[in-house]
Amino acid sequence: VKIDYYLPGCPPHADLIWNALIALVTGDEMKLPYEVIKFD
Repeated sequence: VKIDYYLPGCPPHADLIWNALIALVTGDEMKLPYEVIKFD
């Protein structure tokens, strides 16, 4: 299965979901903040 997008978190924060949807609609690239992708 090819995955086009992935939002980390269980569940992802509402702001992250909102920003991802806005980026998809506008065609902009979404940059994830370090706090979202770190695994410390």
